[in-house]
Amino acid sequence: MKKGFKKGLALTLASVMLLSTTACGGSSTPSSSAAQGGSTSSGAASEELTGELRVTTQAWMMGKYDFEGIKADFEKKHPGVTVVYNKVDNADVTTNMLQWSQGKTNCDIAIGGSREHAVQYAAKDYIIDFGDDFFTGDIAKDKFFPAFLELGNVEGKQYMIPITGEVMFIVANKELMKKAGLTDANGKVETPKTWDELYEYAKKATVVENGKTVQTGLSIDWGTNFMTYSYLSALQGIKGNFYESDGKTIDFTSPESKGLLTSWTKLVKDGYTPTDTFADMDAGRTNFKAGKVAMLMTAASRWIECQENVGKDNTTVIPVPGTDTHGSLVYIHGAVIPKASPKIELAKLFIKEELLKTEFHVQALNKYGKMSPLLAHYQGLENADWPTVVEATKSAVTTPLYKDFSKLDTGIQVELQKCIKGDQSVEDTQSNLKKLIGTLDLTTGLNH
Repeated sequence: MKKGFKKGLALTLASVMLLSTTACGGSSTPSSSAAQGGSTSSGAASEELTGELRVTTQAWMMGKYDFEGIKADFEKKHPGVTVVYNKVDNADVTTNMLQWSQGKTNCDIAIGGSREHAVQYAAKDYIIDFGDDFFTGDIAKDKFFPAFLELGNVEGKQYMIPITGEVMFIVANKELMKKAGLTDANGKVETPKTWDELYEYAKKATVVENGKTVQTGLSIDWGTNFMTYSYLSALQGIKGNFYESDGKTIDFTSPESKGLLTSWTKLVKDGYTPTDTFADMDAGRTNFKAGKVAMLMTAASRWIECQENVGKDNTTVIPVPGTDTHGSLVYIHGAVIPKASPKIELAKLFIKEELLKTEFHVQALNKYGKMSPLLAHYQGLENADWPTVVEATKSAVTTPLYKDFSKLDTGIQVELQKCIKGDQSVEDTQSNLKKLIGTLDLTTGLNH
């Protein structure tokens, strides 16, 4: 994370907190110039601002944000426009790359994924640069949470607009932690400083009855959507960065990396952490909601989301060991517009008027903990852990910008799952990942 974005955020956020909530982007107008450059006829411009607007988004977002509400609102404000949604499980980089390389697209806006995904599109010149003229009025750049806006920026150009932000934490069930003797006199969970300490926490919080585990001490999001984030955030906490000495290549061979993987395999082998997230990426969250998991390493937002199930104020956040001093990992789910879209200006307008407006974000923020990219939305937040989460976001780091990130992400999932299950040694896993990353393009693919 660029240091310039961290400085002064506390003052900025504090100032915004004093303001009354204002709608974001509702009165904004689209850029007057076509994204591709040059002028268009009035007829062509009219066609671009009417007709069908195709929006692809991850399925989970449809359940946490009022997409139907913004569809109805946009169609009402713009007669002749029909918004059509397409749901996908995860950021579908492969499909997008294939169709966009052919000058085709099945969407006008693609929502999901962070800039480590967007950089792959930008390197091929498949997505638009939003440019400075996009950021006006209530969505001027200084209105954004700097960390999240930065996560849509690649080498000085804004290729992605942040829609929701996340930061890695351990979410804990306070009642279960208290029963395990892991809270102080005030009911607060002490932060484990090392993975050895966290192992002991998981051991104490695991409950076995008649030879069967009925309560898991620690679940870790190791599914296809989180494995890389979990590894990077954990290693960041241990060594203060997750790179080799070149400051560019992700570290898979250091003693710290070996220690982390050894801790993970031990947690699984000893029965304190399950591997159910391999097959079902939602398993940890589902079991946490059911009161069967004491701690869950995942995105911080789960601490708000799960209160509906385990009880209001019965959840809290714990830093992943070491991240309270070394920084955690932050990422976003953002929106990109493919250059192949015939509705670029209409897509920009939808992002401004609907995807960034107050009503769309406040409900998701309060009910699901999904962090808004806009500062004005952080008002009236009552949960005592919000300052901790906001501060962690300010000091967090991001995943590296590799042109071949998707290949690496897949390789990390495959190799670490084999290691964690005990099917492959830690040493072989480190060696395999070192070989893999050595074959990949670790540049952004831009200006090279």
